[in-house]
Amino acid sequence: MRRTGAAVLAFGVALTAVPATATATAAPALDWKRCAEDSTSQCSALTVPLDWANSSGKIELAVSRAPARDPGRRLGVLMFNPGGPGAGTAETVAKWASTSFPAEILDRFDVIGLDFRGTGRTTPVQCALPAHDPLADRFPTTARGVAHLAKSNAAFAESCVAKTGPAMAHLDTATIARDMDALREALGEKQISYLGISYGTMLGQAYAELFPHRLRALVLDGVVDRSLSTAQMLRDNAEATQDGWAYFVDWCAREVSCALHGKDARQVLREVIARAESGELKAGNRNVTAREVQASVTGSMNLAGLLPKLAQGLLAASTGDGSQVSEGMFSSPIYPSYRSIICQDVPARFDVPTAVRESRALNPELGGYSEFWDIASGCLGWTQPVRWSPHPWRTAPPSTLLVSGEHDVATPREWAENVRRQIPGSHLVTWKGFGHASWSANNRCAHLAIRNYLLSLAAPAAQC
Repeated sequence: MRRTGAAVLAFGVALTAVPATATATAAPALDWKRCAEDSTSQCSALTVPLDWANSSGKIELAVSRAPARDPGRRLGVLMFNPGGPGAGTAETVAKWASTSFPAEILDRFDVIGLDFRGTGRTTPVQCALPAHDPLADRFPTTARGVAHLAKSNAAFAESCVAKTGPAMAHLDTATIARDMDALREALGEKQISYLGISYGTMLGQAYAELFPHRLRALVLDGVVDRSLSTAQMLRDNAEATQDGWAYFVDWCAREVSCALHGKDARQVLREVIARAESGELKAGNRNVTAREVQASVTGSMNLAGLLPKLAQGLLAASTGDGSQVSEGMFSSPIYPSYRSIICQDVPARFDVPTAVRESRALNPELGGYSEFWDIASGCLGWTQPVRWSPHPWRTAPPSTLLVSGEHDVATPREWAENVRRQIPGSHLVTWKGFGHASWSANNRCAHLAIRNYLLSLAAPAAQC
């Protein structure tokens, strides 16, 4: 699941349990140099096995760090994953650590960014075919339609294998967790603190199950409940997306600055989708599809600050200019990485026609579309191995903080509440408001709760 309008689970082989101390080889010390993005950040590379199961081949992972500014009070390492998946975390930390993290965190932690496999400067996924076949119905209701979609997805996956190479088979969270522990070893740290957003919470679970005693603190913001079936996650995400749309409609009704204030926002959306379906919605000379509109609307509901732009885009689209509602996830340059990575952790065997009917009933105004619908339907027929089987948390450190928003279209509140019940002794901070995850733009109170927990490990207030 991605962090921004930009990020995101066949039942495959269960996550293999290995000793928590295991890494395949002793990791060499890192050779740090000044990053090109920011003179205060340092960059390096870590070489790890391509396949941790047999140590065959090697892959080089880009790493960055913002060193603790107050070394005498340093608490250790904070590994950060902003979600997605797909964007390069090493570049994110190198460029934005100084503005994205509170001063106290920058003073007392080395903030670490790792470009995990398939992202950033670490063998980014490249594909010969576009991710979406315009002839493949993303909401098939017949066996023939399901087969066509699966065949289309398989062709896309194989085009990525052809251009990316053997790394495509090793992009799952358990593999990346082992990479993280090799990085911990190379840093010379006995333990790390970890902050994961959205998809980063999936990676956090994989790491905690493999290396629980290596965690000083585990903070998960925008929590994915990986114990649920794909069918249940589709239902939950459809409801959450409908809830987000209702919030936007109410916001426009009361906020005079909304470009749709005084208009029927629901009717405007119906007209825009009808224009798209009839070929009358354009971005330049290109037709904008209904699916692009639905994806753009859903993506814009990840951040409260994007609601004004969403209203402006829908208003323009109602007159035929779809340029502002075609800028969804499908057009993102990291979308091939996003799909290739997430599909190795999303079992995509589900009754598709039934799921179509359920999603459309729960989320009628967006035609059943949600980010998780894009994931599950996009992973149908995927040719690379699925390495995750849904199960509750097996183990986690006692110092675990979960953070969840009231109106989150990507990771619903009930997922965090369910995970809280799975982890005895964990803490859950819930915040009122709109948007996907609190870090670092949606809720200042939750943002500060994360800061304070990382610094002190003291139990936070339950609500913001």
